[in-house]
Amino acid sequence: MSRPLRIEYPGAVYHVTARANGRQQLFTCIKDGSYFIDLLAREIAQHRWICYAYCLLEDHYHLVIETPEANLGRGMGRLNMAYSQWFGRQYDQPGHLFHGRYKSIILQKERHLLEVCRHVALNPVRVQAVNRVDHWKWSSYRPFAFDEIEPSWLHRDWLLDQLSSERADQADAWQNYVSEGLDAPSPWDNLRAGHYLGDESFLEAIADRICRLPLDQVSAKVINPARPTAENVLQTVATASGTSKDLLLNRKAAPDAFQATVYLLRRASNLPLRDVAELADVSQGRISQIQRKIEDNGGIGATFPWAKTLTALL
Repeated sequence: MSRPLRIEYPGAVYHVTARANGRQQLFTCIKDGSYFIDLLAREIAQHRWICYAYCLLEDHYHLVIETPEANLGRGMGRLNMAYSQWFGRQYDQPGHLFHGRYKSIILQKERHLLEVCRHVALNPVRVQAVNRVDHWKWSSYRPFAFDEIEPSWLHRDWLLDQLSSERADQADAWQNYVSEGLDAPSPWDNLRAGHYLGDESFLEAIADRICRLPLDQVSAKVINPARPTAENVLQTVATASGTSKDLLLNRKAAPDAFQATVYLLRRASNLPLRDVAELADVSQGRISQIQRKIEDNGGIGATFPWAKTLTALL
């Protein structure tokens, strides 16, 4: 069984989430939420974290954390363990409270932190817990929107300074920014390899850190965050082959470009075989045949002379 890849370094910024096991609830009443917040405050102080956003929901929670020291795992492990033990004693509920370990996405601060914090604030509306984001008490929205003091550990300055340099305007600017997020694309639309959010230079820097980590039992799909996306592959093949992007997955209209595309979606983007087969409207066996044929011919550049530049994607 593969294990999660944990990347830790001073100054890393994470979106962290953990979910209850099965159909359990993590937070059943005000006392539960308050106790979890107290534990979170302890970890923030202990590990000197910078917390930009949080949201507690019935069966899961979200945090956005910057770690000045490389210590996310230590703090998160203690947070979830302490809350799970307390919850079990409180409600005489043995067994696992959390569904596995916490999940984390590492993100580029300057490019994505603001929109990720907005996304976290909007979660209660997105899951239909409330109709208006300001009706939800258990998140970082209200302290920003109404200049509330609590919780004292919530870091405000960096986020609000991105919206307005004038202190008096920042609360209104945050309210407007969050409101606009209801119709904005999800930041997770740009997620790479399920764990990384940032531009190419950020992803390359993360890839350099990954290559120095022990990678036994780590899922292959998370090891190379700089892999080209499916959209990158389609655009690059379209340019190289002189084929309209809309025709690349049409095996009859552009057979060579079709084969190059499905090959790169598997080899370069590392999409699952089933997903590529569905995109191409052919069987999984046919996708495997195309892969073997191209590799037996010496690679994509040797198979299609026009495709030599596409080897850069690999």
